Amino acid sequence: MSSPDIARRALAEVAFDGADITASIRPYLLSMTYIDCEADEADDLQIRLQDREGLWLEQWLGAMLDASGEPAAEAVGKQYRVTPAVGLNVRAGRGTGTKKLGALTCGTVVEVSGIESGWAAIQYGGQTAYVSAQYLQEMEEGAPPAAAGKGFRIQAAIVRENWAGDGKDGVLDCGEFELDSVTAEGPPSTVTLSATALPYSAPVRQTEKSRVWESYSLSGIAREIAAINGIACLYEAATDPFYSRAEQFKTSDIRFLSSLCKDAGVSLKTSNHILILFDQAEYEAKDAMFTIRKGAAGGYLKYRLSAGAAETQYASCRVRYTDPATGRCIEGIAKTADWRESEKNQQLEATAKVGSIAEAQALAAKRLRLHNKYARTAVFTFPGNPALAAGLTVLLEGWGAWDGKYLISRAKHTLKSGYTTEISLRRCLEGY
Repeated sequence: MSSPDIARRALAEVAFDGADITASIRPYLLSMTYIDCEADEADDLQIRLQDREGLWLEQWLGAMLDASGEPAAEAVGKQYRVTPAVGLNVRAGRGTGTKKLGALTCGTVVEVSGIESGWAAIQYGGQTAYVSAQYLQEMEEGAPPAAAGKGFRIQAAIVRENWAGDGKDGVLDCGEFELDSVTAEGPPSTVTLSATALPYSAPVRQTEKSRVWESYSLSGIAREIAAINGIACLYEAATDPFYSRAEQFKTSDIRFLSSLCKDAGVSLKTSNHILILFDQAEYEAKDAMFTIRKGAAGGYLKYRLSAGAAETQYASCRVRYTDPATGRCIEGIAKTADWRESEKNQQLEATAKVGSIAEAQALAAKRLRLHNKYARTAVFTFPGNPALAAGLTVLLEGWGAWDGKYLISRAKHTLKSGYTTEISLRRCLEGY
Protein backbone atom coordinates (compact mmCIF):
# COMPACT_ATOMS: atom_id res chain seq x y z
CA MET A 1 0.00 0.00 0.00
CA SER A 2 1.10 3.54 -0.79
CA SER A 3 -0.04 6.79 0.76
CA PRO A 4 -3.17 8.10 -1.02
CA ASP A 5 -1.60 11.56 -0.80
CA ILE A 6 1.29 10.85 -3.19
CA ALA A 7 1.02 11.38 -6.95
CA ARG A 8 0.38 8.21 -8.87
CA ARG A 9 3.48 6.73 -10.47
CA ALA A 10 4.87 3.59 -12.05
CA LEU A 11 8.29 2.19 -11.14
CA ALA A 12 10.52 -0.61 -12.37
CA GLU A 13 11.94 -3.25 -10.05
CA VAL A 14 14.96 -5.10 -11.45
CA ALA A 15 17.17 -7.91 -10.17
CA PHE A 16 20.30 -9.27 -11.85
CA ASP A 17 21.06 -12.92 -11.01
CA GLY A 18 18.92 -12.68 -7.88
CA ALA A 19 20.46 -9.43 -6.58
CA ASP A 20 17.99 -6.53 -6.30
CA ILE A 21 19.56 -3.54 -8.12
CA THR A 22 16.41 -1.39 -8.33
CA ALA A 23 17.91 1.53 -6.38
CA SER A 24 21.17 1.38 -8.35
CA ILE A 25 19.59 1.27 -11.80
CA ARG A 26 16.82 3.85 -11.25
CA PRO A 27 18.94 7.02 -11.89
CA TYR A 28 20.05 5.59 -15.27
CA LEU A 29 16.81 4.01 -16.48
CA LEU A 30 15.45 5.54 -19.70
CA SER A 31 12.86 2.88 -20.49
CA MET A 32 11.84 -0.71 -19.85
CA THR A 33 9.64 -2.69 -22.23
CA TYR A 34 8.07 -6.09 -21.54
CA ILE A 35 6.34 -7.96 -24.38
CA ASP A 36 3.94 -10.79 -23.50
CA CYS A 37 3.11 -12.96 -26.54
CA GLU A 38 0.17 -15.32 -26.95
CA ALA A 39 1.86 -17.88 -29.21
CA ASP A 40 4.76 -18.68 -31.56
CA GLU A 41 7.14 -16.26 -29.84
CA ALA A 42 9.10 -16.06 -26.59
CA ASP A 43 8.36 -13.27 -24.12
CA ASP A 44 10.85 -10.41 -24.39
CA LEU A 45 12.36 -7.73 -22.12
CA GLN A 46 14.38 -4.63 -23.05
CA ILE A 47 16.03 -2.23 -20.59
CA ARG A 48 17.53 1.01 -21.95
CA LEU A 49 19.98 2.98 -19.78
CA GLN A 50 21.72 6.34 -20.14
CA ASP A 51 25.48 5.84 -19.85
CA ARG A 52 27.16 9.24 -20.06
CA GLU A 53 29.77 8.23 -17.47
CA GLY A 54 30.45 4.84 -19.08
CA LEU A 55 29.48 3.08 -15.87
CA TRP A 56 27.39 0.34 -17.49
CA LEU A 57 29.37 -0.37 -20.66
CA GLU A 58 32.96 0.07 -19.44
CA GLN A 59 32.72 -1.03 -15.82
CA TRP A 60 29.73 -3.13 -14.76
CA LEU A 61 28.86 -4.91 -18.04
CA GLY A 62 32.51 -5.24 -19.04
CA ALA A 63 33.37 -6.97 -15.79
CA MET A 64 30.33 -9.25 -16.09
CA LEU A 65 31.08 -10.29 -19.69
CA ASP A 66 34.82 -10.80 -19.00
CA ALA A 67 33.90 -13.15 -16.17
CA SER A 68 31.52 -15.23 -18.28
CA GLY A 69 34.06 -17.95 -18.99
CA GLU A 70 35.58 -18.16 -15.52
CA PRO A 71 34.39 -20.72 -13.00
CA ALA A 72 32.49 -19.39 -10.03
CA ALA A 73 33.99 -19.45 -6.56
CA GLU A 74 33.70 -22.73 -4.69
CA ALA A 75 30.31 -23.06 -3.06
CA VAL A 76 30.12 -22.74 0.72
CA GLY A 77 26.85 -24.63 1.03
CA LYS A 78 25.12 -27.29 -1.03
CA GLN A 79 23.45 -26.53 -4.35
CA TYR A 80 19.78 -27.33 -4.96
CA ARG A 81 17.46 -27.00 -7.95
CA VAL A 82 13.93 -25.53 -7.79
CA THR A 83 11.46 -28.23 -8.93
CA PRO A 84 7.87 -26.83 -9.10
CA ALA A 85 6.78 -25.85 -12.63
CA VAL A 86 5.05 -22.75 -11.23
CA GLY A 87 8.17 -21.60 -9.40
CA LEU A 88 8.92 -21.10 -5.70
CA ASN A 89 8.22 -18.12 -3.43
CA VAL A 90 11.13 -16.50 -1.58
CA ARG A 91 10.28 -15.20 1.91
CA ALA A 92 11.90 -12.98 4.50
CA GLY A 93 11.46 -15.58 7.25
CA ARG A 94 10.55 -19.21 7.89
CA GLY A 95 6.84 -19.70 7.24
CA THR A 96 4.19 -18.82 4.67
CA GLY A 97 3.00 -15.92 6.81
CA THR A 98 6.25 -13.99 6.39
CA LYS A 99 6.83 -11.29 3.76
CA LYS A 100 7.26 -12.46 0.17
CA LEU A 101 10.46 -11.07 -1.35
CA GLY A 102 10.14 -12.57 -4.81
CA ALA A 103 10.11 -15.92 -6.60
CA LEU A 104 12.48 -18.41 -8.23
CA THR A 105 11.57 -20.08 -11.52
CA CYS A 106 11.64 -23.81 -12.14
CA GLY A 107 15.17 -25.08 -12.70
CA THR A 108 16.92 -22.25 -10.82
CA VAL A 109 19.98 -23.48 -8.90
CA VAL A 110 20.44 -21.99 -5.42
CA GLU A 111 23.09 -22.39 -2.73
CA VAL A 112 21.59 -23.45 0.59
CA SER A 113 23.52 -22.58 3.76
CA GLY A 114 21.22 -24.56 6.05
CA ILE A 115 17.78 -26.12 6.46
CA GLU A 116 15.68 -25.69 9.61
CA SER A 117 12.00 -26.52 10.27
CA GLY A 118 11.51 -27.35 6.59
CA TRP A 119 12.86 -24.00 5.36
CA ALA A 120 16.11 -23.57 3.42
CA ALA A 121 18.26 -20.46 3.91
CA ILE A 122 19.56 -18.83 0.72
CA GLN A 123 20.97 -15.46 -0.38
CA TYR A 124 18.45 -13.35 -2.29
CA GLY A 125 18.81 -9.69 -3.18
CA GLY A 126 21.84 -9.30 -0.94
CA GLN A 127 20.15 -10.69 2.18
CA THR A 128 19.35 -14.01 3.82
CA ALA A 129 15.98 -15.33 2.68
CA TYR A 130 14.05 -18.60 2.92
CA VAL A 131 12.30 -21.07 0.62
CA SER A 132 10.36 -24.24 1.36
CA ALA A 133 12.90 -27.10 1.36
CA GLN A 134 10.38 -29.69 0.13
CA TYR A 135 10.42 -28.05 -3.32
CA LEU A 136 14.20 -28.26 -3.72
CA GLN A 137 16.19 -31.13 -5.21
CA GLU A 138 19.82 -31.53 -4.18
CA MET A 139 22.30 -31.39 -7.05
CA GLU A 140 24.37 -34.51 -7.66
CA GLU A 141 27.92 -34.66 -6.36
CA GLY A 142 30.42 -33.51 -8.95
CA ALA A 143 27.89 -31.46 -10.89
CA PRO A 144 29.66 -28.40 -12.36
CA PRO A 145 28.93 -25.09 -10.60
CA ALA A 146 27.32 -22.28 -12.54
CA ALA A 147 29.70 -19.97 -14.35
CA ALA A 148 29.64 -16.29 -13.48
CA GLY A 149 27.88 -14.33 -16.19
CA LYS A 150 26.88 -17.41 -18.20
CA GLY A 151 23.10 -17.66 -18.57
CA PHE A 152 22.88 -14.22 -16.92
CA ARG A 153 19.38 -13.87 -15.45
CA ILE A 154 17.27 -10.72 -15.27
CA GLN A 155 14.10 -10.50 -13.19
CA ALA A 156 11.79 -7.51 -13.65
CA ALA A 157 8.49 -6.12 -12.44
CA ILE A 158 6.42 -2.97 -12.98
CA VAL A 159 4.79 -1.44 -9.89
CA ARG A 160 1.90 1.04 -10.08
CA GLU A 161 1.68 3.11 -6.90
CA ASN A 162 -1.55 4.91 -5.92
CA TRP A 163 -2.77 4.61 -9.53
CA ALA A 164 -6.44 5.21 -8.65
CA GLY A 165 -5.79 7.66 -5.79
CA ASP A 166 -6.83 5.11 -3.16
CA GLY A 167 -3.36 4.09 -1.98
CA LYS A 168 -3.58 0.66 -3.62
CA ASP A 169 -0.66 -0.65 -5.67
CA GLY A 170 -0.64 -2.94 -8.70
CA VAL A 171 2.25 -5.19 -9.69
CA LEU A 172 3.06 -6.76 -13.05
CA ASP A 173 5.58 -9.56 -12.49
CA CYS A 174 7.32 -9.79 -15.87
CA GLY A 175 9.12 -12.97 -14.81
CA GLU A 176 12.67 -14.12 -15.42
CA PHE A 177 14.67 -13.70 -18.62
CA GLU A 178 18.14 -14.53 -19.87
CA LEU A 179 20.40 -11.80 -21.23
CA ASP A 180 20.55 -12.26 -24.99
CA SER A 181 22.41 -9.19 -26.26
CA VAL A 182 23.93 -5.85 -25.21
CA THR A 183 23.86 -2.83 -27.55
CA ALA A 184 25.72 0.44 -26.98
CA GLU A 185 24.84 3.58 -28.99
CA GLY A 186 25.63 7.28 -28.96
CA PRO A 187 25.79 10.13 -28.69
CA PRO A 188 24.19 10.46 -26.22
CA SER A 189 25.63 7.26 -24.77
CA THR A 190 23.05 4.57 -24.06
CA VAL A 191 23.16 0.86 -23.34
CA THR A 192 20.27 -1.49 -24.18
CA LEU A 193 19.96 -4.88 -22.53
CA SER A 194 17.83 -7.34 -24.50
CA ALA A 195 16.66 -10.46 -22.72
CA THR A 196 14.34 -13.27 -23.72
CA ALA A 197 12.47 -16.13 -22.12
CA LEU A 198 14.12 -18.47 -24.65
CA PRO A 199 17.57 -17.23 -25.76
CA TYR A 200 18.54 -17.67 -29.43
CA SER A 201 21.79 -19.27 -28.28
CA ALA A 202 20.00 -21.88 -26.15
CA PRO A 203 20.53 -25.54 -27.18
CA VAL A 204 16.76 -26.03 -27.48
CA ARG A 205 16.90 -23.55 -30.41
CA GLN A 206 20.36 -24.12 -31.86
CA THR A 207 21.34 -27.78 -31.44
CA GLU A 208 20.15 -29.87 -34.38
CA LYS A 209 19.23 -33.43 -33.46
CA SER A 210 18.08 -36.61 -35.14
CA ARG A 211 15.84 -38.93 -33.16
CA VAL A 212 12.91 -41.28 -33.60
CA TRP A 213 10.07 -40.84 -31.10
CA GLU A 214 8.04 -44.06 -30.85
CA SER A 215 4.78 -44.44 -28.91
CA TYR A 216 4.70 -40.85 -27.63
CA SER A 217 1.87 -38.37 -27.11
CA LEU A 218 2.41 -34.71 -27.99
CA SER A 219 2.40 -33.82 -24.29
CA GLY A 220 4.97 -36.55 -23.61
CA ILE A 221 7.32 -35.22 -26.31
CA ALA A 222 6.91 -31.66 -25.02
CA ARG A 223 7.62 -32.63 -21.42
CA GLU A 224 10.70 -34.66 -22.34
CA ILE A 225 12.09 -31.85 -24.50
CA ALA A 226 11.48 -29.41 -21.65
CA ALA A 227 13.20 -31.69 -19.12
CA ILE A 228 16.22 -32.24 -21.38
CA ASN A 229 16.65 -28.48 -21.73
CA GLY A 230 16.12 -27.64 -18.06
CA ILE A 231 12.77 -25.86 -18.42
CA ALA A 232 9.23 -26.63 -17.29
CA CYS A 233 6.24 -27.64 -19.42
CA LEU A 234 2.56 -26.76 -19.10
CA TYR A 235 0.16 -28.66 -21.38
CA GLU A 236 -3.30 -27.04 -21.51
CA ALA A 237 -4.82 -28.46 -24.71
CA ALA A 238 -7.82 -30.77 -24.39
CA THR A 239 -6.60 -32.94 -27.27
CA ASP A 240 -3.32 -34.84 -27.05
CA PRO A 241 -2.31 -36.50 -30.35
CA PHE A 242 -0.51 -39.84 -30.13
CA TYR A 243 2.35 -40.80 -32.46
CA SER A 244 3.31 -44.40 -33.07
CA ARG A 245 6.41 -42.96 -34.77
CA ALA A 246 7.63 -39.38 -35.24
CA GLU A 247 11.00 -38.57 -36.78
CA GLN A 248 13.14 -35.60 -35.75
CA PHE A 249 15.85 -35.24 -38.40
CA LYS A 250 18.61 -32.63 -38.09
CA THR A 251 16.20 -30.24 -36.42
CA SER A 252 16.35 -28.31 -33.15
CA ASP A 253 14.03 -29.42 -30.37
CA ILE A 254 11.94 -26.24 -30.47
CA ARG A 255 11.52 -26.32 -34.26
CA PHE A 256 10.53 -30.00 -34.20
CA LEU A 257 8.02 -29.40 -31.38
CA SER A 258 6.65 -26.33 -33.17
CA SER A 259 6.02 -28.35 -36.36
CA LEU A 260 4.15 -31.02 -34.40
CA CYS A 261 2.05 -28.35 -32.70
CA LYS A 262 1.12 -26.68 -36.00
CA ASP A 263 0.09 -30.02 -37.52
CA ALA A 264 -2.04 -30.73 -34.45
CA GLY A 265 -3.58 -27.25 -34.30
CA VAL A 266 -2.01 -26.59 -30.90
CA SER A 267 -0.30 -23.30 -30.03
CA LEU A 268 3.15 -23.11 -28.45
CA LYS A 269 4.74 -20.27 -26.48
CA THR A 270 7.61 -19.77 -24.03
CA SER A 271 7.31 -17.68 -20.89
CA ASN A 272 9.38 -17.54 -17.70
CA HIS A 273 11.32 -20.73 -18.53
CA ILE A 274 8.09 -22.65 -19.23
CA LEU A 275 6.96 -24.24 -22.50
CA ILE A 276 3.21 -23.68 -22.73
CA LEU A 277 1.06 -25.68 -25.16
CA PHE A 278 -2.62 -24.73 -25.45
CA ASP A 279 -5.69 -24.85 -27.66
CA GLN A 280 -6.56 -21.39 -29.01
CA ALA A 281 -10.26 -22.27 -29.27
CA GLU A 282 -10.36 -22.86 -25.50
CA TYR A 283 -8.71 -19.50 -24.81
CA GLU A 284 -11.13 -17.73 -27.16
CA ALA A 285 -14.12 -19.31 -25.39
CA LYS A 286 -13.25 -17.59 -22.10
CA ASP A 287 -15.39 -14.68 -20.90
CA ALA A 288 -14.24 -11.22 -22.01
CA MET A 289 -12.44 -9.28 -19.27
CA PHE A 290 -13.85 -5.90 -20.36
CA THR A 291 -15.44 -3.98 -23.24
CA ILE A 292 -13.69 -1.35 -25.40
CA ARG A 293 -16.31 1.16 -26.56
CA LYS A 294 -15.62 3.78 -29.20
CA GLY A 295 -15.17 7.25 -27.76
CA ALA A 296 -14.10 8.65 -24.40
CA ALA A 297 -15.79 5.80 -22.54
CA GLY A 298 -13.32 3.36 -24.08
CA GLY A 299 -10.45 4.61 -21.93
CA TYR A 300 -7.87 4.13 -24.70
CA LEU A 301 -5.20 6.62 -25.78
CA LYS A 302 -5.11 5.62 -29.45
CA TYR A 303 -6.19 2.79 -31.76
CA ARG A 304 -5.58 1.17 -35.14
CA LEU A 305 -7.94 -1.22 -36.97
CA SER A 306 -7.02 -3.37 -39.97
CA ALA A 307 -8.37 -6.20 -42.11
CA GLY A 308 -6.29 -8.91 -43.79
CA ALA A 309 -6.09 -9.53 -47.53
CA ALA A 310 -8.93 -11.49 -49.05
CA GLU A 311 -6.69 -14.38 -50.07
CA THR A 312 -5.80 -15.05 -46.43
CA GLN A 313 -9.43 -15.71 -45.54
CA TYR A 314 -10.80 -19.20 -46.17
CA ALA A 315 -14.44 -20.23 -45.84
CA SER A 316 -13.65 -23.92 -45.31
CA CYS A 317 -10.85 -26.44 -44.89
CA ARG A 318 -10.65 -30.06 -46.03
CA VAL A 319 -8.25 -32.56 -44.47
CA ARG A 320 -7.66 -35.80 -46.42
CA TYR A 321 -5.62 -38.90 -45.70
CA THR A 322 -5.30 -42.17 -47.62
CA ASP A 323 -4.30 -45.14 -45.47
CA PRO A 324 -1.50 -46.91 -47.43
CA ALA A 325 -2.34 -50.25 -45.82
CA THR A 326 -6.04 -50.33 -46.76
CA GLY A 327 -6.35 -47.69 -49.50
CA ARG A 328 -9.20 -46.11 -47.52
CA CYS A 329 -9.61 -42.34 -47.91
CA ILE A 330 -10.53 -40.42 -44.76
CA GLU A 331 -11.87 -36.91 -45.24
CA GLY A 332 -13.15 -34.18 -42.93
CA ILE A 333 -14.37 -30.64 -43.70
CA ALA A 334 -14.78 -27.62 -41.41
CA LYS A 335 -16.61 -24.41 -42.39
CA THR A 336 -16.78 -20.88 -41.02
CA ALA A 337 -19.99 -19.52 -39.49
CA ASP A 338 -20.58 -17.26 -42.53
CA TRP A 339 -20.08 -20.01 -45.14
CA ARG A 340 -22.80 -19.92 -47.81
CA GLU A 341 -23.60 -22.68 -50.36
CA SER A 342 -24.54 -20.15 -53.03
CA GLU A 343 -21.31 -18.16 -52.80
CA LYS A 344 -17.88 -18.84 -54.23
CA ASN A 345 -15.97 -19.96 -51.17
CA GLN A 346 -12.23 -20.42 -50.90
CA GLN A 347 -11.26 -23.80 -49.43
CA LEU A 348 -7.99 -24.65 -47.73
CA GLU A 349 -6.67 -28.10 -48.66
CA ALA A 350 -4.49 -30.08 -46.23
CA THR A 351 -3.09 -33.59 -46.00
CA ALA A 352 -2.40 -35.13 -42.60
CA LYS A 353 -2.41 -38.57 -41.02
CA VAL A 354 -5.76 -39.11 -39.29
CA GLY A 355 -7.55 -42.21 -38.04
CA SER A 356 -11.21 -41.23 -38.40
CA ILE A 357 -13.59 -38.74 -40.01
CA ALA A 358 -14.12 -37.05 -36.63
CA GLU A 359 -10.38 -36.61 -36.20
CA ALA A 360 -10.12 -35.19 -39.73
CA GLN A 361 -12.93 -32.71 -39.04
CA ALA A 362 -11.38 -31.59 -35.76
CA LEU A 363 -8.01 -31.05 -37.42
CA ALA A 364 -9.63 -29.20 -40.33
CA ALA A 365 -11.27 -26.80 -37.86
CA LYS A 366 -7.92 -26.12 -36.18
CA ARG A 367 -6.11 -25.60 -39.49
CA LEU A 368 -8.84 -23.21 -40.61
CA ARG A 369 -8.53 -21.28 -37.34
CA LEU A 370 -4.76 -20.93 -37.71
CA HIS A 371 -5.05 -19.60 -41.29
CA ASN A 372 -7.90 -17.16 -40.61
CA LYS A 373 -7.00 -15.80 -37.19
CA TYR A 374 -5.43 -12.55 -38.46
CA ALA A 375 -8.12 -11.63 -40.99
CA ARG A 376 -9.38 -8.81 -38.73
CA THR A 377 -7.13 -7.18 -36.13
CA ALA A 378 -6.86 -4.12 -33.91
CA VAL A 379 -4.25 -2.37 -31.76
CA PHE A 380 -5.16 -0.24 -28.73
CA THR A 381 -2.89 1.74 -26.39
CA PHE A 382 -4.07 2.27 -22.80
CA PRO A 383 -2.66 3.89 -19.69
CA GLY A 384 -0.48 1.20 -18.11
CA ASN A 385 -2.53 -1.76 -16.89
CA PRO A 386 -0.82 -4.89 -15.43
CA ALA A 387 -4.06 -6.87 -15.87
CA LEU A 388 -3.79 -6.77 -19.68
CA ALA A 389 -2.06 -9.98 -20.76
CA ALA A 390 -1.81 -12.17 -23.86
CA GLY A 391 -4.45 -14.88 -24.02
CA LEU A 392 -7.28 -12.84 -22.47
CA THR A 393 -10.36 -11.76 -24.44
CA VAL A 394 -12.12 -8.39 -24.81
CA LEU A 395 -15.23 -7.09 -26.57
CA LEU A 396 -15.33 -4.26 -29.11
CA GLU A 397 -18.55 -2.20 -29.32
CA GLY A 398 -19.38 0.73 -31.56
CA TRP A 399 -16.66 -0.05 -34.12
CA GLY A 400 -18.94 -1.16 -36.96
CA ALA A 401 -17.56 -4.17 -38.85
CA TRP A 402 -14.93 -4.64 -36.12
CA ASP A 403 -17.50 -5.23 -33.37
CA GLY A 404 -17.15 -8.58 -31.65
CA LYS A 405 -14.98 -10.63 -29.35
CA TYR A 406 -11.21 -10.45 -29.67
CA LEU A 407 -8.24 -12.21 -28.14
CA ILE A 408 -5.14 -10.34 -26.95
CA SER A 409 -2.34 -11.80 -29.07
CA ARG A 410 0.35 -9.47 -27.71
CA ALA A 411 0.63 -7.13 -24.74
CA LYS A 412 3.46 -4.58 -24.74
CA HIS A 413 4.07 -2.87 -21.40
CA THR A 414 6.34 0.19 -21.68
CA LEU A 415 7.72 2.21 -18.78
CA LYS A 416 9.27 5.42 -20.10
CA SER A 417 8.21 8.95 -19.16
CA GLY A 418 5.00 7.24 -18.09
CA TYR A 419 3.50 3.75 -18.20
CA THR A 420 1.47 2.53 -21.18
CA THR A 421 0.15 -0.84 -22.34
CA GLU A 422 -0.34 -1.59 -26.04
CA ILE A 423 -2.47 -4.62 -26.85
CA SER A 424 -2.68 -6.30 -30.26
CA LEU A 425 -6.03 -8.01 -30.88
CA ARG A 426 -7.24 -10.61 -33.34
CA ARG A 427 -10.89 -11.47 -33.72
CA CYS A 428 -12.05 -14.68 -32.07
CA LEU A 429 -13.09 -17.22 -34.67
CA GLU A 430 -16.56 -18.61 -34.13
CA GLY A 431 -18.32 -21.41 -35.95
CA TYR A 432 -15.28 -23.72 -36.28
